[in-house]
Amino acid sequence: MELSFRLRIALWSALLSGIVLLIFFGVTALTVFDSLRKEVDGKLLIFTQQYALDARDMDDASVPQLQQVAVLGAERDEGRLVELVDASGKQKYKDPEWPNPSEEIKYLEGGMVETIRYNGESWRVMSRTFNRYRVRMAVTLAGIRDEVRQMVQGFLKAFPVALVFIGAGAWWVAGRAVKPIKKIIDTAEHITPEGLSERIEGVESHDELGRLARVLNRMMERIEVAFHQTRRFSADASHELRTPLAVMQGKIEVALQEDGRSNRDKETLAELLGSVSQLRSIIDSLLMLSRSDAGSLVMEDSRLDLHEIMTDVTEDAEIIAADEGIVLTSTACPREARVHGDGRLLRLAISNLLANAVKYNVTEGGEISVEARLSEGSCQIEVTNTGPQISEENRERIFERFFRGDPARAAAKRGFGLGLSLSRVIASAHGGELELLCSRDGKNSFRMTLPVVCDEGAGMEGQG
Repeated sequence: MELSFRLRIALWSALLSGIVLLIFFGVTALTVFDSLRKEVDGKLLIFTQQYALDARDMDDASVPQLQQVAVLGAERDEGRLVELVDASGKQKYKDPEWPNPSEEIKYLEGGMVETIRYNGESWRVMSRTFNRYRVRMAVTLAGIRDEVRQMVQGFLKAFPVALVFIGAGAWWVAGRAVKPIKKIIDTAEHITPEGLSERIEGVESHDELGRLARVLNRMMERIEVAFHQTRRFSADASHELRTPLAVMQGKIEVALQEDGRSNRDKETLAELLGSVSQLRSIIDSLLMLSRSDAGSLVMEDSRLDLHEIMTDVTEDAEIIAADEGIVLTSTACPREARVHGDGRLLRLAISNLLANAVKYNVTEGGEISVEARLSEGSCQIEVTNTGPQISEENRERIFERFFRGDPARAAAKRGFGLGLSLSRVIASAHGGELELLCSRDGKNSFRMTLPVVCDEGAGMEGQG
């Protein structure tokens, strides 16, 4: 599951803060332990000196009583071991539990301090000479370790709570940080060719996000201007070209009817007339697409008999297919199928779909099948033809204007790459859609779906 940007910031903040806290407290615990150990060393230095002074004026029987007053710290329970040797080398006292040293001990005037392991515990030992007395005193570090352990346990108990507060704080901070980004995303999601006037509002800060919002707004202004200029140019050019082409077509038709022209001249004029007709068809298609882009496509809204439209268009397509040696078979459209829309545009869309099936068919033994059926409030018109397979990367590109990169299109000798694009625009204007259903095993299937209004009492089951 993909985590949101805000949640990832909160989690990463909590993780990094937790790592920093652990490192900080680890260093703190070691520092506290070292400080307490140095405190023990200082007390050992004082008490060894005091022990030697007090033992100097006592007999051997009274020296053990010094153990009961040599308390290093009242705040913790500290075990002690003492060994005392007088100036003559006579041992005046030694704790019964105190072992003989395993190696020669250095008795320095300022004291020699070391840590040893004894009876499963750590002991801090000071060996020193004072007033020619040799004193060796040990204090267990268990009390210090217990204090540090309690401190660590207290930290570990508070650690999860701290992480929760850190995560909540990071979540709040991240929410404020990504709020401008959400505004940018929400605005970008609502930007369409019909809504290029949308702008990012509410991001007025002078930081990087505010600058990003201003840059995007300026970019959208430039895109809007360029888009409208392109639309206007396409529409104006198409409109302006229609008149001279109509004049050319009329003059060529008149020239063809004049007597005295040779067959060669008539053939040339006929070719010119065909080219002009093709140009007029392209310009009309471009003008319709431009109007659709601008949201100003003029459509009639009348109740249409889809069965009648399909019958007329299919009959015309059968004649064109027969001239190309292609067999076209069709099933009757359900008679109860009714649609609201523009009859001229619907005929054009379905005609383009069938013309596409003829143009991009195999050269020999081609077949086309047309099937129309009702399904859940819509009429599905499927057109299948034999032809080269359309690659996956071109499944949507074939609906782009003037696209001719597909092998099926490259093999065709006619067509300008506007038919499918125009059919999809018309289907969409009627609340439907046009899609490539499948392309495999030498067959390509297109499906146009149109919402229908069925007559009262008519069933919804498709015929055929």
